[in-house]
Amino acid sequence: MKFFQKFKVAFLSATFILGATYNQVIAQDKGPIRIGVLAPITGPLATPGQEMLDGLKMYWEQNKYTAGGRKIELVIADTTCNPDQALTQARRLALQEKVSFLLGPLCGHEGPAVAQVSKETGIPLILDPAGADTNTKWDRTPTVVRTAVSASQIGHPFGDYLYKDLGGRNVTFIASDYTWGHEVAGGMMRTYTEAGGKINKVIWAPLATTDYGASIAAIPSDSDAVVVVLAGVSRIRFFEAWYNFGYNKKFKLHGGYWLHEDAIPQIDDRAVGLISNTVHYVAGIDTPENKTFVDEYARRYKKLPSWFAESSYTSSMWTKAAIDSIKGNVEDRAAFLKAMRTVKITNAPRGPLVLDAYDNPIQNMYITRLQKVKHPILGDQLMNIPVKTYKEVSQFWTYPPEEFLKRGPYKR
Repeated sequence: MKFFQKFKVAFLSATFILGATYNQVIAQDKGPIRIGVLAPITGPLATPGQEMLDGLKMYWEQNKYTAGGRKIELVIADTTCNPDQALTQARRLALQEKVSFLLGPLCGHEGPAVAQVSKETGIPLILDPAGADTNTKWDRTPTVVRTAVSASQIGHPFGDYLYKDLGGRNVTFIASDYTWGHEVAGGMMRTYTEAGGKINKVIWAPLATTDYGASIAAIPSDSDAVVVVLAGVSRIRFFEAWYNFGYNKKFKLHGGYWLHEDAIPQIDDRAVGLISNTVHYVAGIDTPENKTFVDEYARRYKKLPSWFAESSYTSSMWTKAAIDSIKGNVEDRAAFLKAMRTVKITNAPRGPLVLDAYDNPIQNMYITRLQKVKHPILGDQLMNIPVKTYKEVSQFWTYPPEEFLKRGPYKR
């Protein structure tokens, strides 16, 4: 009897090993998994675009460019932060490069264009980090899953914080005049006014604005604070204009969405103490997972990671978990998308993540202040440190989804 039990155990073990080996061989026979990456390598958001690529490459290098028993190849295309260019490049990756799925783009207004390619071709799109609200609200595509953040999901907590914690009562907003700026600022202004605040003026600045003197001069003198929602090189141009013209002596300044880690090397200690952002990731999050991520990124790139780097890193963590769960069979697009929707990430640098019913993450949002710290690798650094955490924030804030969707998108 013992002989047969031992034989049975040995037989089952051998069968398991043979089965696992067979699955690995089948996965390898299918060739590499090609990920089409859409990022602004040139243009006004080239710096965050490079951060996106750095985080992506760091993750896959750490994991030997392997998932589900298959090799991973990154096929990178430059979108220049232009929806037409993003559309062209997405079609090229899908139809000519034959990628398994798309990842990107970065700019909010590029997201709907690339989602259209996913809809046309059936190729899955991991929407990261582009945050246009419409992709996970009014114009959803069954083949699109977002792993980053929805624009107004960032804005809603800050509006609440602006009124309740910062004491804003008569505030002027200066925001980038494109989809991302409209929706981030729109979310802020909605929750701020619902709390009781008054909007004194809204100044919309084109993304390519080079001189912020006129914008700053248009701030009403009776504003009790100024909130900025700026992207790309505009962040540095505004910073220099604000201090060079002495407006720091006239108004309180709060960054609703402004001084991220990719911009910090270009500013100076005048920023110490400023409320700098509301965002789902900053380098100063005090968890073991984030400290490990930040230190490794600092060793590799000699700088702190911005949310763009963490976003692509975490999206890669998410896609690898999904690919592993289906044993590398990304050719079964339905299985891959189902895996993306059911995977739960508990150890991302930003914190825990789970998709809502509309394919957007529920996650923490951090109000941050710029402080001077001594980093063990980089030395003295300006760093975004969370001063308040809004936990498990939905893209619908506290509103019922049906009510939110009836109101329509935030627009200027």
